[in-house]
Amino acid sequence: MNPQNTMLGTDHDSVSRRVFEHPRILEDLVLGFAESAVGDLLDMSTLKQVPARHVSDGLQQSENDMIWEVRTREGGLLYVYVMLEFQSRPDWTMPLRMANYVGQFYRGLLVRPEIQELRSLPQVLPIVIYSGKPPWKVPKNVEEMIARSLPGLVQYRMQMPYLLVDVWRSSGLNRALRNVADSVFRLQRAESPEAVEAEIRTLCEWLADEEWASLQRVLGRWIMRVFFSRDRQSEPTVGEDTDLRELGKLLEVDMRTWEDNFREAAETRGRTEGLAEGRTEGLAEGRTEGLAEGRTEGRTDLLLNMVRQKFGEESAARMAPVLAARQSEQALDEAGVLLLKCETGEDLLAKVREI
Repeated sequence: MNPQNTMLGTDHDSVSRRVFEHPRILEDLVLGFAESAVGDLLDMSTLKQVPARHVSDGLQQSENDMIWEVRTREGGLLYVYVMLEFQSRPDWTMPLRMANYVGQFYRGLLVRPEIQELRSLPQVLPIVIYSGKPPWKVPKNVEEMIARSLPGLVQYRMQMPYLLVDVWRSSGLNRALRNVADSVFRLQRAESPEAVEAEIRTLCEWLADEEWASLQRVLGRWIMRVFFSRDRQSEPTVGEDTDLRELGKLLEVDMRTWEDNFREAAETRGRTEGLAEGRTEGLAEGRTEGLAEGRTEGRTDLLLNMVRQKFGEESAARMAPVLAARQSEQALDEAGVLLLKCETGEDLLAKVREI
């Protein structure tokens, strides 16, 4: 049930974008992950999304980028430029891309009368949300991309830092903050059906009031795409207004059905082997062996599926014979822990071979 890279694929991209187009998500993103930069200086009641064409005719936006406007408590203006990075690997050109987008953004503002009158530009908070599995080893400021061969020119290098929110390596915020953006990231990192269910229950509690009904529907559609369409040919038939509580029940039934089917198959296998022995003790022994073998095979298949989702088909194919030679529950448990810790398929393969 471990989510695949939940923001990969065109369909997931569009659904995920809708999540971050909701004002509550953006508010929680800024206040939770940029708190050290903005403190309590923003008037979040003024937060609104701004279409790029209303800001700059020349701004060439990606379809996964968003611009938000919010007033400070003293009446100033802040723009939040959010870039959703859905690709599976970091883009080393990101610092330059962000500097270019913000530069275009400012250039578009120059034609506005209030800007010409003040001869001053508003502040921009650039945020990159990265959902890939490999670590983000890209510089967080364009100046770090520029050579230093002439030390005397270092002071003239372009400066444009950005705030990185690394979904898979975020340590998570204090739950007392009830930060919904953080909860969305926790869902993406969830490694078990139980963790998904628990997070959905938390969201249901936080968003119980009627004012959050639209956000519940948006999150519901996102969860449907991420957690229900992964392992089946089609999604459960639900309406557009299905809320998080209904989805939580569907997920609970989905998990219980999978576990029941697996247990039944293992028991049937055990009974068949035991009856073939023709003895009562053989029946009991066959049941035990069948259950144990069924559990082992199921865990091996699950591990291979998780390897496939995290590192790709080639890594899974190379891992299959290695896991087949390590069929004890302890060995599979150790392999599962290594899967969570390793950052590359090669590293995982080498360490599992040492078990």
